[in-house]
Amino acid sequence: MTEPMHGPDKRLESWKKIAAYLRRDVRTVQRWEQTAGLPVHRLSRAQRPIPYAYKKELDAWWKRQSESGLPTEPVRPRRRLAIAAVLVLVAIVGGVAWFVRWENRAPPPRSVAVLPFVDLSEGMANEEFADGMTEELIDRLNRVPGLRVPAPTSTFFYKNKQVPIGEIAKSLSVAYVLDGSVRKSGDQVRVAARLIRAADSAVVWSETYDRPWSGILAVQDDIGGEVSRVLERAL
Repeated sequence: MTEPMHGPDKRLESWKKIAAYLRRDVRTVQRWEQTAGLPVHRLSRAQRPIPYAYKKELDAWWKRQSESGLPTEPVRPRRRLAIAAVLVLVAIVGGVAWFVRWENRAPPPRSVAVLPFVDLSEGMANEEFADGMTEELIDRLNRVPGLRVPAPTSTFFYKNKQVPIGEIAKSLSVAYVLDGSVRKSGDQVRVAARLIRAADSAVVWSETYDRPWSGILAVQDDIGGEVSRVLERAL
């Protein structure tokens, strides 16, 4: 789709920013795109196209929808202040208690988060492959009965971010974290992986696999199977 010509300061990149502009939650605006023609574009990038929208187009869409009766008119700032005051009072009573319970909750012992594998190839030319490797491992580990594995939408949040393992594990409520790297050279690929126990940041297993590029599916099977076995022994 040809990108509309608007000033870059008027472009909202990500569902979160689009939802904030319309004063709705992300699920609602995603549903509006599917059912009501909300003007959202996509910026292609690797396997994860980035959604974006222009304020001018959103305003025009909202005006059309308001005239037809759907969706309802967004709550204006002054009205939102009154509503927010009530919500804050409720949050103070119930939210604090929930937070305390969350802080004290131990993660399931059979749980592991697969962080995005890092592309160490020259020029980082295989980032898409590294992302695909991560998603395949998540999918394979999800098939292990009784093993909790957060979805890619949760773990890819930490891509290219320097966050302590303990903090990541706590946020995702997991007992272990799996990370690694890929490096392609010619028709060979090296995949390194390690399993970290969140409680003490100890590496409980690590391995490096050198395979021909054509054998990468076998590497994914090897890592997925080994992680499952290590978790069984650790528990």
